[in-house]
Order: sequence, then structure tokens, then C-alpha cells
Amino acid sequence: MGLLDKLIKDGADLLKEVASEENKEKASELFNNLKDVIGDKAEELGNAFEAYKNEAENRRQEEAKKEAYYEYADDGKTCKEKILEVLQNEFPQYTVKENVSPATLGGIGSFMDYSIVVYDDDKPKLIMMIIGKTTTAHREYVWSRKEAEKNNIAFINFIEHYPNTVEYITDRLHKYL
Repeated sequence: MGLLDKLIKDGADLLKEVASEENKEKASELFNNLKDVIGDKAEELGNAFEAYKNEAENRRQEEAKKEAYYEYADDGKTCKEKILEVLQNEFPQYTVKENVSPATLGGIGSFMDYSIVVYDDDKPKLIMMIIGKTTTAHREYVWSRKEAEKNNIAFINFIEHYPNTVEYITDRLHKYL
């Protein structure tokens, strides 16, 4: 039996026996103790509830941030235009070329051109492909990707029909450049 249960039981028993002055004092003392215990527990419960409420609000704000991060904003720009804009604004120190053939890396065969290649001192630093839903299944794409991997060059995709907000693109590029 917990302290609170014991105090309540003892208080109830004393109320039944309130015949003498001594029992009234005991009952009063017991209920003062009960009030202290309940007060502390109520405060603990209130603090726990407040912490839970704050945690739930933080989770809600994080979810709202994620939704805004991927939210589609039809600004009329293509994915490629947004990437080029981010590169120009955030990474002006790099040289950027569009529609680069994997043959420039030494590849021989039938390849899919790289959508965008970022160069640092004439050396490819990052290769980007702007692709559709099924592009990764095409052998030309696979060969192009393998050529980049063979040359130890970072390679990422942007899926054209996804929102690809400027914030999302910026965040991804900061991970590689």
C-alpha cells in the first residue's frame, strides 16, 4: 500500500472515531500530511504533463517544418533551373557544366549524359542527374553512374517530378560541396 493510500485509509478510520479531542487532532495532522503529499504529487503530475505537452508541440513543429521543406511551390522553374540558381548563389567558387558526357571521364560506350557536373579546379567534384521515375532502370543511366563511381566522384539524383524546393536543393548540395 502506497503512502497516499495509507493516509486516506487512516484518515477515513479516524473520521469514524472522531469522538475524542485527541482523535480530532490526529485527523487534522493526518489530513495536513495528506495535503502536503497530494500537493507534491499534483505538482509532479503538472510538471510531467507540461513536459509532455511541450514535447508534443515540438514534434508538431518538426512535422510542420518537414512538410514545408518538401512543400510544392509552383514557381515556374524547372528542377535544373533551381539547381543552377543554388549553385550560383551558394557555391560561386565552383565551375558548373550542363549535359556532360561520361566519355569526358574516360568512359567508352553508350551513356546518359550527366545533367550537371560541378568542377573544382577542372576536376569533377559532384555529378548530378535529373531523372524521372524509371530512369535508374535504364542501362545508359547505370553505366553513367558506374563511370562516376569508378572515378570516385560523388553522384546524386534529383527526381524531376518531385517538388525540389530551393531549400531542399540547398540542403542536399551543402552535404556534398
